[in-house]
Amino acid sequence: LAGFPFTIKLSVLKLLTEAETERMIKLRAANEALFTGRKHSAKPAWRAILFELGLQGRLTTEQLAKKWDNLKRRYKELKFPSRGVEANPNSWPWFYRMNDAMEGRLANAAPILAPIVEDGGSQSSPTNVRDRKQEGVVVLLLCDEFSQINVPSPPQIHKKPHKVSKELLTQTSSSLLLKSYFIKFMKLRQKLQEPCGGSLGGLEREWEAVERERAVLDREREMVERDRATVQVERLWLDRERAAVEQDRALVEQERAALVRDREALNQRALMMNPVGHLNS
Repeated sequence: LAGFPFTIKLSVLKLLTEAETERMIKLRAANEALFTGRKHSAKPAWRAILFELGLQGRLTTEQLAKKWDNLKRRYKELKFPSRGVEANPNSWPWFYRMNDAMEGRLANAAPILAPIVEDGGSQSSPTNVRDRKQEGVVVLLLCDEFSQINVPSPPQIHKKPHKVSKELLTQTSSSLLLKSYFIKFMKLRQKLQEPCGGSLGGLEREWEAVERERAVLDREREMVERDRATVQVERLWLDRERAAVEQDRALVEQERAALVRDREALNQRALMMNPVGHLNS
Protein backbone atom coordinates (compact mmCIF):
# COMPACT_ATOMS: atom_id res chain seq x y z
CA LEU A 1 0.00 0.00 0.00
CA ALA A 2 3.01 2.29 0.42
CA GLY A 3 3.30 2.46 -3.35
CA PHE A 4 -0.06 4.22 -3.79
CA PRO A 5 0.56 8.00 -4.11
CA PHE A 6 -2.96 9.03 -3.15
CA THR A 7 -5.46 9.19 -0.34
CA ILE A 8 -8.82 7.43 -0.62
CA LYS A 9 -11.79 9.42 0.67
CA LEU A 10 -14.92 7.36 1.34
CA SER A 11 -18.13 8.36 3.03
CA VAL A 12 -18.94 6.70 6.34
CA LEU A 13 -22.32 5.82 4.87
CA LYS A 14 -20.61 3.51 2.40
CA LEU A 15 -18.43 1.84 5.04
CA LEU A 16 -21.35 0.38 7.01
CA THR A 17 -23.40 -2.49 5.70
CA GLU A 18 -27.14 -2.64 6.33
CA ALA A 19 -26.63 -5.22 9.09
CA GLU A 20 -23.99 -3.03 10.77
CA THR A 21 -26.22 0.03 10.49
CA GLU A 22 -29.13 -1.81 12.11
CA ARG A 23 -26.91 -3.09 14.95
CA MET A 24 -25.56 0.42 15.48
CA ILE A 25 -29.10 1.83 15.77
CA LYS A 26 -30.08 -0.85 18.30
CA LEU A 27 -26.90 -0.38 20.36
CA ARG A 28 -27.30 3.40 20.39
CA ALA A 29 -30.95 3.12 21.47
CA ALA A 30 -30.24 0.50 24.15
CA ASN A 31 -27.36 2.54 25.61
CA GLU A 32 -29.10 5.91 25.67
CA ALA A 33 -28.20 6.25 29.36
CA LEU A 34 -24.49 6.52 28.47
CA PHE A 35 -25.11 9.76 26.55
CA THR A 36 -25.68 12.05 29.50
CA GLY A 37 -24.87 15.27 27.68
CA ARG A 38 -21.91 15.97 29.94
CA LYS A 39 -18.62 17.09 28.47
CA HIS A 40 -16.45 14.25 27.15
CA SER A 41 -19.11 11.64 27.99
CA ALA A 42 -20.18 10.78 24.46
CA LYS A 43 -16.82 9.63 23.06
CA PRO A 44 -16.28 6.74 25.56
CA ALA A 45 -19.85 5.60 24.88
CA TRP A 46 -19.32 5.68 21.10
CA ARG A 47 -16.00 3.86 21.57
CA ALA A 48 -17.83 1.06 23.42
CA ILE A 49 -20.35 0.81 20.55
CA LEU A 50 -17.49 0.86 18.03
CA PHE A 51 -15.78 -2.11 19.73
CA GLU A 52 -19.08 -3.97 20.12
CA LEU A 53 -19.64 -3.64 16.37
CA GLY A 54 -16.08 -4.76 15.65
CA LEU A 55 -15.42 -1.63 13.57
CA GLN A 56 -12.28 -0.48 15.35
CA GLY A 57 -9.72 0.33 12.69
CA ARG A 58 -12.40 0.95 10.05
CA LEU A 59 -14.22 3.89 11.63
CA THR A 60 -13.55 6.47 14.28
CA THR A 61 -15.91 7.52 17.04
CA GLU A 62 -16.47 10.84 15.24
CA GLN A 63 -17.54 9.06 12.06
CA LEU A 64 -19.91 6.79 13.98
CA ALA A 65 -21.43 9.76 15.80
CA LYS A 66 -21.78 11.59 12.48
CA LYS A 67 -23.61 8.57 11.04
CA TRP A 68 -26.09 8.68 13.95
CA ASP A 69 -26.58 12.44 13.54
CA ASN A 70 -27.32 11.96 9.83
CA LEU A 71 -29.87 9.24 10.62
CA LYS A 72 -31.59 11.45 13.20
CA ARG A 73 -31.64 14.44 10.85
CA ARG A 74 -33.19 12.39 8.04
CA TYR A 75 -35.71 10.85 10.45
CA LYS A 76 -36.83 14.27 11.74
CA GLU A 77 -37.19 15.59 8.19
CA LEU A 78 -39.63 12.77 7.39
CA LYS A 79 -41.34 12.67 10.80
CA PHE A 80 -41.83 16.43 11.08
CA PRO A 81 -41.70 17.89 7.56
CA SER A 82 -41.78 21.61 7.00
CA ARG A 83 -45.06 23.27 6.16
CA GLY A 84 -45.97 22.67 2.55
CA VAL A 85 -43.46 19.82 2.14
CA GLU A 86 -44.79 16.35 1.43
CA ALA A 87 -42.84 13.61 3.18
CA ASN A 88 -42.99 9.92 2.34
CA PRO A 89 -41.48 7.79 5.17
CA ASN A 90 -41.62 4.70 2.94
CA SER A 91 -38.99 6.24 0.68
CA TRP A 92 -36.31 5.78 3.37
CA PRO A 93 -35.59 2.20 4.56
CA TRP A 94 -34.44 3.28 8.05
CA PHE A 95 -37.47 5.40 9.00
CA TYR A 96 -39.42 2.78 10.96
CA ARG A 97 -36.27 1.44 12.68
CA MET A 98 -35.32 4.99 13.73
CA ASN A 99 -38.91 5.62 14.81
CA ASP A 100 -38.70 2.60 17.14
CA ALA A 101 -35.35 3.85 18.45
CA MET A 102 -36.52 7.42 19.08
CA GLU A 103 -39.73 6.27 20.79
CA GLY A 104 -37.90 3.88 23.15
CA ARG A 105 -39.06 0.56 21.70
CA LEU A 106 -35.46 -0.64 21.21
CA ALA A 107 -34.35 -0.15 24.82
CA ASN A 108 -33.87 -3.92 25.25
CA ALA A 109 -32.83 -4.72 21.68
CA ALA A 110 -29.06 -4.78 22.39
CA PRO A 111 -26.71 -5.42 25.33
CA ILE A 112 -25.88 -2.67 27.79
CA LEU A 113 -22.25 -1.57 27.37
CA ALA A 114 -19.71 0.06 29.63
CA PRO A 115 -17.90 3.19 28.38
CA ILE A 116 -14.36 2.58 27.13
CA VAL A 117 -11.95 5.27 28.31
CA GLU A 118 -8.38 5.55 27.14
CA ASP A 119 -5.54 5.47 29.67
CA GLY A 120 -5.07 8.86 31.28
CA GLY A 121 -8.60 9.97 30.47
CA SER A 122 -7.59 11.22 27.04
CA GLN A 123 -10.46 11.60 24.64
CA SER A 124 -8.36 11.41 21.48
CA SER A 125 -9.70 9.13 18.74
CA PRO A 126 -7.79 6.66 16.56
CA THR A 127 -5.76 8.15 13.77
CA ASN A 128 -7.93 8.91 10.77
CA VAL A 129 -6.70 7.87 7.37
CA ARG A 130 -7.63 11.31 6.08
CA ASP A 131 -4.85 12.75 8.27
CA ARG A 132 -2.25 10.80 6.28
CA LYS A 133 -1.51 13.34 3.57
CA GLN A 134 0.07 12.01 0.39
CA GLU A 135 0.33 13.30 -3.15
CA GLY A 136 -2.95 13.49 -5.03
CA VAL A 137 -6.55 12.94 -3.96
CA VAL A 138 -8.99 10.46 -5.41
CA VAL A 139 -12.61 11.24 -4.65
CA LEU A 140 -14.92 8.38 -5.49
CA LEU A 141 -18.42 9.48 -6.43
CA LEU A 142 -20.34 6.26 -6.30
CA CYS A 143 -23.94 5.31 -6.90
CA ASP A 144 -25.98 3.74 -4.13
CA GLU A 145 -25.34 0.26 -5.44
CA PHE A 146 -21.84 0.32 -4.05
CA SER A 147 -23.18 0.58 -0.53
CA GLN A 148 -24.28 -3.07 -0.93
CA ILE A 149 -20.70 -4.31 -1.40
CA ASN A 150 -19.57 -6.37 1.56
CA VAL A 151 -16.13 -5.36 2.72
CA PRO A 152 -14.25 -7.89 4.87
CA SER A 153 -14.23 -6.68 8.44
CA PRO A 154 -10.91 -6.46 10.26
CA PRO A 155 -10.20 -9.05 12.95
CA GLN A 156 -12.47 -8.40 15.91
CA ILE A 157 -11.16 -8.11 19.43
CA HIS A 158 -13.40 -10.44 21.42
CA LYS A 159 -12.08 -9.33 24.76
CA LYS A 160 -13.51 -5.90 25.41
CA PRO A 161 -11.52 -4.24 28.20
CA HIS A 162 -12.89 -1.22 29.95
CA LYS A 163 -9.66 0.64 29.22
CA VAL A 164 -7.73 0.50 25.96
CA SER A 165 -4.30 1.99 25.54
CA LYS A 166 -3.78 4.75 23.02
CA GLU A 167 -1.00 2.76 21.35
CA LEU A 168 -3.37 -0.12 20.60
CA LEU A 169 -5.91 2.19 19.00
CA THR A 170 -3.24 3.94 16.93
CA GLN A 171 -1.70 0.69 15.65
CA THR A 172 -5.12 -0.72 14.81
CA SER A 173 -6.05 2.39 12.89
CA SER A 174 -2.80 2.67 10.94
CA SER A 175 -2.83 -0.94 9.73
CA LEU A 176 -6.36 -2.27 9.56
CA LEU A 177 -8.02 0.95 8.42
CA LEU A 178 -5.67 1.41 5.46
CA LYS A 179 -5.95 -2.25 4.57
CA SER A 180 -9.76 -2.17 4.59
CA TYR A 181 -9.76 1.03 2.51
CA PHE A 182 -7.46 -0.55 -0.03
CA ILE A 183 -9.67 -3.65 -0.37
CA LYS A 184 -12.69 -1.41 -0.66
CA PHE A 185 -11.04 0.69 -3.33
CA MET A 186 -9.99 -2.32 -5.44
CA LYS A 187 -13.50 -3.77 -5.38
CA LEU A 188 -15.08 -0.45 -6.24
CA ARG A 189 -12.55 0.12 -9.01
CA GLN A 190 -13.58 -3.20 -10.54
CA LYS A 191 -17.24 -2.33 -10.01
CA LEU A 192 -16.83 1.02 -11.78
CA GLN A 193 -16.56 -0.84 -15.06
CA GLU A 194 -20.16 -2.01 -14.68
CA PRO A 195 -23.31 0.14 -14.97
CA CYS A 196 -25.04 1.22 -11.81
CA GLY A 197 -28.24 -0.60 -12.61
CA GLY A 198 -27.23 -4.23 -12.01
CA SER A 199 -28.30 -5.69 -8.70
CA LEU A 200 -29.77 -2.35 -7.65
CA GLY A 201 -32.35 -2.60 -10.42
CA GLY A 202 -33.54 -5.94 -9.05
CA LEU A 203 -33.77 -4.51 -5.55
CA GLU A 204 -35.72 -1.53 -6.82
CA ARG A 205 -38.16 -3.81 -8.64
CA GLU A 206 -38.63 -5.89 -5.50
CA TRP A 207 -39.16 -2.72 -3.48
CA GLU A 208 -41.75 -1.47 -5.97
CA ALA A 209 -43.54 -4.83 -5.76
CA VAL A 210 -43.58 -4.56 -1.97
CA GLU A 211 -44.96 -1.01 -2.24
CA ARG A 212 -47.69 -2.18 -4.61
CA GLU A 213 -48.65 -5.01 -2.26
CA ARG A 214 -48.70 -2.56 0.63
CA ALA A 215 -50.98 -0.22 -1.35
CA VAL A 216 -53.31 -3.16 -2.12
CA LEU A 217 -53.41 -4.10 1.55
CA ASP A 218 -54.14 -0.49 2.49
CA ARG A 219 -57.05 -0.39 0.04
CA GLU A 220 -58.40 -3.69 1.33
CA ARG A 221 -58.08 -2.39 4.88
CA GLU A 222 -60.07 0.71 3.94
CA MET A 223 -62.76 -1.49 2.35
CA VAL A 224 -62.95 -3.61 5.50
CA GLU A 225 -63.26 -0.47 7.61
CA ARG A 226 -66.06 0.82 5.39
CA ASP A 227 -67.84 -2.56 5.55
CA ARG A 228 -67.48 -2.56 9.31
CA ALA A 229 -68.99 0.92 9.52
CA THR A 230 -71.87 -0.19 7.27
CA VAL A 231 -72.49 -3.22 9.47
CA GLN A 232 -72.55 -0.99 12.54
CA VAL A 233 -75.11 1.30 10.90
CA GLU A 234 -77.28 -1.65 9.86
CA ARG A 235 -77.02 -3.11 13.37
CA LEU A 236 -78.21 0.17 14.86
CA TRP A 237 -81.10 0.26 12.37
CA LEU A 238 -82.05 -3.33 13.24
CA ASP A 239 -81.97 -2.48 16.94
CA ARG A 240 -84.30 0.45 16.37
CA GLU A 241 -86.64 -1.73 14.27
CA ARG A 242 -86.64 -4.40 16.97
CA ALA A 243 -87.51 -1.80 19.60
CA ALA A 244 -90.37 -0.51 17.41
CA VAL A 245 -91.66 -4.08 16.93
CA GLU A 246 -91.54 -4.64 20.68
CA GLN A 247 -93.54 -1.45 21.23
CA ASP A 248 -96.12 -2.49 18.60
CA ARG A 249 -96.38 -5.91 20.24
CA ALA A 250 -96.98 -4.30 23.63
CA LEU A 251 -99.71 -2.11 22.13
CA VAL A 252 -101.34 -5.15 20.49
CA GLU A 253 -101.28 -6.97 23.82
CA GLN A 254 -102.88 -4.00 25.53
CA GLU A 255 -105.58 -3.75 22.86
CA ARG A 256 -106.22 -7.50 23.10
CA ALA A 257 -106.61 -7.23 26.86
CA ALA A 258 -109.00 -4.31 26.37
CA LEU A 259 -111.05 -6.36 23.87
CA VAL A 260 -111.22 -9.26 26.30
CA ARG A 261 -112.47 -6.94 29.04
CA ASP A 262 -115.04 -5.40 26.68
CA ARG A 263 -116.27 -8.86 25.64
CA GLU A 264 -116.66 -9.91 29.26
CA ALA A 265 -118.56 -6.72 30.00
CA LEU A 266 -120.91 -7.33 27.05
CA ASN A 267 -121.50 -10.91 28.13
CA GLN A 268 -122.41 -9.83 31.64
CA ARG A 269 -124.76 -7.15 30.27
CA ALA A 270 -126.43 -9.71 28.00
CA LEU A 271 -126.93 -12.07 30.93
CA MET A 272 -128.46 -9.28 32.96
CA MET A 273 -130.79 -8.19 30.16
CA ASN A 274 -132.11 -11.64 29.18
CA PRO A 275 -133.79 -12.45 32.54
CA VAL A 276 -135.43 -9.04 32.60
CA GLY A 277 -136.84 -9.53 29.11
CA HIS A 278 -138.14 -12.99 30.02
CA LEU A 279 -140.00 -11.69 33.07
CA ASN A 280 -141.62 -8.86 31.07
CA SER A 281 -142.91 -11.30 28.53
